[in-house]
Amino acid sequence: MQERIKNCVSQVLAESVGTRGEGAYLIDIKVKGKGSGRKIEILMDADIGIRIHQCAWVSRRIRERIESDDELLELIGENFDLMVSSPGLGEPIILPRQYIRHVGKLLQVTYTDLNGEPVELTGHLQDVSLSEESGAYIVIMPQESKKRGQRQKMECITLYLNQVIRAVPEAEL
Repeated sequence: MQERIKNCVSQVLAESVGTRGEGAYLIDIKVKGKGSGRKIEILMDADIGIRIHQCAWVSRRIRERIESDDELLELIGENFDLMVSSPGLGEPIILPRQYIRHVGKLLQVTYTDLNGEPVELTGHLQDVSLSEESGAYIVIMPQESKKRGQRQKMECITLYLNQVIRAVPEAEL
């Protein structure tokens, strides 16, 4: 069922060129519950950040598509909840493409160092390369230590995406 819903969402997004849904891409789909209490959660984003009107437009198109597909509707059930939203602050980055919209923003990153040990780092995302030829990577400028009297010259750190265990956008105060 989840694969059928994913295909439905992919078709809606493919047909969204020149509409309010243009530029949106799928991050994740979760189907929860059974029978009449089923809930479908669709997580979407866009390279410049997804807007609420885009989520609403995509949600309407997906609902129309599901309701017009008798076989899919029978699988899901007629009384289903559909929620289309963007990842909130504090939600981990799932797809490499999501890094693009976080350039300049604060991230908390857990990665493996050269010894295979996990290391945590908080800093501003400076650059992203999703090139498959040279290997996808991100460049982070670590946050300066807030301890009094400690002023170290900070240098950017380049992390290949295969080193990154988890990256979470953080709020800046």
